[in-house]
Amino acid sequence: MRFVLLFFIISSTSCQKHSENKCDYIKNYYQLIYQADIEYHLKNFDKAFNLYQQAFISCEPINVPTINELGNFAEVCAILGKNDLAIQFIKKQLERGFDIKWLLQDPNYDKLFSSEEGKEFLAEYDYLRETALSNLNLDLRKDIQDMTADDQKYRGNNYQENIDKQDAIDEKNTQRIIEIFDQFGYPTEFLIGGYGIDDSPANILGILLHTSDSIRINYFVPKLKKFVRNGECPPMVLGNIIDQYHLYNGEPQIYGTYGKQGGGYADMIKDLKIVDSNRVSIGLPPLRLKEKKDSILMARHPTIFK
Repeated sequence: MRFVLLFFIISSTSCQKHSENKCDYIKNYYQLIYQADIEYHLKNFDKAFNLYQQAFISCEPINVPTINELGNFAEVCAILGKNDLAIQFIKKQLERGFDIKWLLQDPNYDKLFSSEEGKEFLAEYDYLRETALSNLNLDLRKDIQDMTADDQKYRGNNYQENIDKQDAIDEKNTQRIIEIFDQFGYPTEFLIGGYGIDDSPANILGILLHTSDSIRINYFVPKLKKFVRNGECPPMVLGNIIDQYHLYNGEPQIYGTYGKQGGGYADMIKDLKIVDSNRVSIGLPPLRLKEKKDSILMARHPTIFK
């Protein structure tokens, strides 16, 4: 009896500790990644390295769309001569189906790939990529891509004539996403792979934007909030579906995820401090960081942002 009780206490303590160690990405990850991203784009690589490391110590690295912290950290490590770490993070990208063909053309990786560590990695690359692809759920990836195509089937010049058909597709897609959430959770890159698998996107945002108000607010928003906190769903997805809901119902957006033609934001609540508080609460960067990155990229690529 004493042994059973002791085992129960140890097990309970262990489980409690494991639960406490589960990362809260909203509190411990996203904001550090956004700061690191700014330093990366400013080419302050030592600062970027330290900020990335702080985030990765707290939480398992993920890969936030438009931030690409796995790739950028690997590049920072390659530039700073931290070869083992660079290769470790390239391998993390491989787990998501990444193809290194672009890295082989990037001079920032020349020293890495000419080093002994780099040569060993290149020698096993084909095997690593093949293994990674075999571990991904490519059937689910194709399913999501097909659903995304169906989502746009009648959303064009003939939408009004086929609105009933499109509504039926939207309902079918909604139910399928619920099934996916129940069976797999959020379809992350780690589950279905990233863009490098087939040079095509596979994400569910467009489908979520065409869910009905009731099921969106009562099912998808609470579900996505948990996914965001666990580092599974990009914060922008959550912000987009809530802001669109408000805008479509004649209300101001609360996260500032939609812009307007000519610059600025679509109808948004006036108090920017509240907007920033809202954004940070779901893992988005405050507006000043978002706008700072936008300005850096616009200055660097003026033709793209015309």
